[in-house]
This record gives sequence, C-alpha cells and structure tokens, in this order.
Amino acid sequence: MEDEFDRIMEFFNLSAEEKERRLPEVFEDSVEYFERFKYVIMNGTPEEKKEAVKKVMSLKRKVEEETKRVCDKTGLTTEQLAAYSNDPKNFSQEQWNAIKGAKKKLEEGVESFKDATKKKKESGAVSKRKDGVLKKKKKKPPKNWIQS
Repeated sequence: MEDEFDRIMEFFNLSAEEKERRLPEVFEDSVEYFERFKYVIMNGTPEEKKEAVKKVMSLKRKVEEETKRVCDKTGLTTEQLAAYSNDPKNFSQEQWNAIKGAKKKLEEGVESFKDATKKKKESGAVSKRKDGVLKKKKKKPPKNWIQS
C-alpha cells in the first residue's frame, strides 16, 4: 500500500509531459491502492485504519490542490474540467482505455466496499447470548443526550 501511495503522490511532481506519459500507470496504482485501502478498512487494526484514512485524506487534499492549480492555469471551472476529463476526444486511445478501466474498477470497488460494510454492520447488530438466544445490541445515546 505504501508503494502505490508514494507513486501516486510522486505523480503530482512530474512535468506535464511526464504526467501524460505515465497516466495509465498512475491509474493502475490508484486502483491497486484503493483495493488495499478497502482491505485495511475492513480487516485492519484500529491503528492501520487510522493511518489508511490519514493517507487518503492527504491524497484528497493533493488532488484538490492540483485541480485548483489546473483550473487557475486554464481558466476552466471545476465543472468544465470534469467535463473535459470525461470526453474521450481529449485523450489518446491508450489513455482513455486506462481511464475507463480504472474508473470501472474503482466504481466496482466502491460498490463492493459499500456491500461489505453494510453486511458487517448488519451482522454486528445482533449478538448471541450464552444460552443461544439472539438479542439486539442496544445503541448508546449520544453523550450530550437529554432524556425526557
């Protein structure tokens, strides 16, 4: 997970020409990184989860900074930039295939992550007592809860 994160972050420091050349590679790294992120969030220790979320937030900030930089440089709004990036005419066939493939894999990963977290929550909502009887777990009220 560390290697993909470092390569993704390094991508932002490349020249425009090098970014263009390495676009398919960064999409592959991104897909791999988010697959590993999903695994850590579902199975990692609390410390691993905290570190993974910290890195994703760092990546999110970097992407937002890069988006702002590109918008400032080109005069495009974020909506216009998004439209540009979703138009296959603006990319070589190889680049567009990499973008499409990565987008599809990320969307599938998000869906499977949602499904897995939903199942995990549902399975945690019921517990079995020692006598074998199922009971629902009680949710604790918020700390500042005022009871009537």
